[in-house]
Amino acid sequence: MGNICGCFEIGEYTRGIEEKRGKFSRELKPGHHCVPWCFGYRIVGRVSMRVQCYNVSCISRTKDDVFVNVVASIHFQILDVADVNNAKKAFYVHSDPEQLIKAHAFNALKTNISINTFLELFQKKDDIADTVSQKLNQLISADFGYGHFKTIILDIAPEDHAKRIINIGNAAPKIASALPEATTEELIEVLLAKESKE
Repeated sequence: MGNICGCFEIGEYTRGIEEKRGKFSRELKPGHHCVPWCFGYRIVGRVSMRVQCYNVSCISRTKDDVFVNVVASIHFQILDVADVNNAKKAFYVHSDPEQLIKAHAFNALKTNISINTFLELFQKKDDIADTVSQKLNQLISADFGYGHFKTIILDIAPEDHAKRIINIGNAAPKIASALPEATTEELIEVLLAKESKE
């Protein structure tokens, strides 16, 4: 908060954006600052330097035609590099950085889902997360001031009908061994009855 004298305090892990007569003047680091408003200076905003997190959900088709919903958590922060105004970039360059990051993450996830089979998604979960992080670092770090992207795949879930098929496929051998004298038609009836109960 400022007062009549133009004294402001910037909190820890925060940068203040100072303008002079509508033009960027400088980034203010944590601490006490005098911003003489009578000479046209003012603080127009603050930018958090803390690690931020967005969750991205992507529904897409795998290489073997299974529709899956992949949920990823994207962790990042504004790069704190001396003599590079990354807080300025983060504040001014894009009007909605959340949508920018989510869009690039969604695109990277969708690309990785489509080139893998359903089972490969589980086997290569960490590789996919690393690929998404690298893609975000390439596309966003230099121009927008954000970096240190780390992606964590939280969930990989097939569509409901694919789940039912997987459950029936897993139950079939157990039911077949429990009913060794049953015909194929009887086994199918038992499987369908079990599936309809669930």
